[in-house]
Amino acid sequence: MTERPGPPTTEARLAAVRHAVTAVERAEGELQRAVDEARAAADPEEEILAALAVRDAAVRSGVVELLDALGPASVAALAGARTKEHAVDWATPRGSLPGPDAARRLRAAHQAWGRIARVQGEEAARAWILRPNPELGGDSPLVAIKRDRVRDLTPAVDALLCG
Repeated sequence: MTERPGPPTTEARLAAVRHAVTAVERAEGELQRAVDEARAAADPEEEILAALAVRDAAVRSGVVELLDALGPASVAALAGARTKEHAVDWATPRGSLPGPDAARRLRAAHQAWGRIARVQGEEAARAWILRPNPELGGDSPLVAIKRDRVRDLTPAVDALLCG
């Protein structure tokens, strides 16, 4: 009789999460290249924008939640924006959107904040993002994200939540 494997281990599940994060980052780069190619070929801008509308709504929704949790100055810092007005503009329905690098950083921040907020509450998540973190070499998650160290975030969140 063959023994059935047990459920995946924490390590296996976290490896799957890290793999998925890498896949999302790769897909974001591919998306930007496809948009650039379509624009270079003079494809109709309205059709390009329609194809991006779902992604844009998700970005705006994440920015709105981060603005509520952290405020515009911190959201702008996470994204690497020059002013907090950029962050406020990204949250408005007809406002501009962050570029691909800023959007990737904002998604990473939103995912980390959301994971912590669901388990420990919004105040704990806010404090975690702003406070120096030994898992990030003493940088706060905000600074790590701003420096484009988004891959370091998942292990830091795991360390907090899994102890």
